[in-house]
Amino acid sequence: MKKRWTLTGLGFLLVAFFAAAPVRGDDVDQRIKSLEDELARLKSEQTQVKAEQIELRKEATAAEAALPNFTYRPGSGMSIEAADKSWSFRASMEAHFRLLFESGLNESGRETGGVMGRRFRPWFYYCVNDCFYELQAALDLDGFGTGNGKNSTNTATSSILQRGTLWVHFEKLNPWLPALYTGMDGEAAISSYRQGSSSTGSQLEYDLLSRNNGFNTGRWGNGFGLNWQDKDLGDIGIPGRIPLFNIVYATIGEGDDGLQSFRVQRSVSAYINVEPLSQIKNKWIQGLGFEMGAWFCPNTSNRTPQTPQSVGCNRLRIQDNGDGGRQTLFDTGTAAQGAAATPAANQGSGLTHYLMPGFAYTVGPYRFRAVGGFQRFDGDNPHFRGNVFLLGHDLYMWSPKGFLTGDASTPGSILLGTHFERTDVSCPNAAQCNNGGQFTRDRILLREWDLWYVLMNRMSIGAAWAWYDASNIRQATAAGNIQAATNVARNLGCVSSHQHVGGLKPPGTGCNWTDVSVTWRYQF
Repeated sequence: MKKRWTLTGLGFLLVAFFAAAPVRGDDVDQRIKSLEDELARLKSEQTQVKAEQIELRKEATAAEAALPNFTYRPGSGMSIEAADKSWSFRASMEAHFRLLFESGLNESGRETGGVMGRRFRPWFYYCVNDCFYELQAALDLDGFGTGNGKNSTNTATSSILQRGTLWVHFEKLNPWLPALYTGMDGEAAISSYRQGSSSTGSQLEYDLLSRNNGFNTGRWGNGFGLNWQDKDLGDIGIPGRIPLFNIVYATIGEGDDGLQSFRVQRSVSAYINVEPLSQIKNKWIQGLGFEMGAWFCPNTSNRTPQTPQSVGCNRLRIQDNGDGGRQTLFDTGTAAQGAAATPAANQGSGLTHYLMPGFAYTVGPYRFRAVGGFQRFDGDNPHFRGNVFLLGHDLYMWSPKGFLTGDASTPGSILLGTHFERTDVSCPNAAQCNNGGQFTRDRILLREWDLWYVLMNRMSIGAAWAWYDASNIRQATAAGNIQAATNVARNLGCVSSHQHVGGLKPPGTGCNWTDVSVTWRYQF
């Protein structure tokens, strides 16, 4: 009986074991399935995270691509441009400060140890549509009354505008189309070689004739200009280029800063510069350059204007380059119709023309410049005449790279420069001149020596010695007017006797003097 119950118990255990085994298998399958589901969920979430990360990277890349581009080029300034070139803005700055040691009297404005801001001009450029349309604005904040804001005694004020022009760059449609510009303060070209670059060359100022004959920088108040700039001539079989071809129809030398000239007549100027061999590999001939500039100005004012008219070409007056107390070395007075002419005998009208050919040769660190200038007053004008020729040399003597190396962008470069110019001016007779009746002709020589040291890219400091010699200068005609402002010889310090009684020099006697200056300049 006892054995039977034992067998019965073992049977129940076996039945229970085999009955329970399938239940444990189902549980494992469920757990495995749960793990698989969890793994699938994690993989799905990981894939989603990666997709989101890729999308975020794309958005960040797109956002970065949409940001404006910031660039800086020494001499051209800082630019901000939209990624799609729909707009851009550029700003630059030109600054020259001079420490002056001028020959002459302080009471006439000649400076000794004075600091002058010869150039202090911020420039701004606003562009839209890949700079197809461009607005150019600049301020003239020069010191000693040479800026447009006020004269040296602050007795007269005007605009401080240096440039105010609208440019339409048709060359973006076709490389041979010009850039058209207009506005209320533009410029015309007459010569690139009469000075070279004011920021990188050695010579301080333009030649005396073109700076003083009414053209100067070619500033005009209203009109139009066309520019073809940096055009490759290879397509027509010439291994060179045209750096600049400029044509202007405007009020050149008059009515600038947005003012009216109160006359209908406009000047015409044309300028072309060609470097015919610039693409040839031979360094001895690739640096040849030729230029020709011409200015045609009608001196035809109204006989009885209700408002005084501004005419840029009715007078030929030569002043020295002294930044403080510039002196008039020769003056024709104005040639105009009607009683307003000064002197009265200078009544007349007609065309004034000025031609200025030039040549330059550059090889390695050396550059030679030669220009001529010829101005004539035609028609019924008095026959005023002006001629100039100029020879200039620039040589980089040394830089950290060695002797006869260097440029305006290499710190430590030393630039040696010199130029000679001769200006001849005349009027028909004493009655048609404004030189106190003392002379009708003048020959003015200017020799300049310059030494520059490059501090950094487009920044340099240098010294200049300018020696003048004039064949005729206004003198005191009597003891009572020795201290008169018209005693130019005394103002320039030419007369050691100070023209005391009994020591008066003959009227119109010539003299020479020397000016020295130290200049720091920078083109941002």
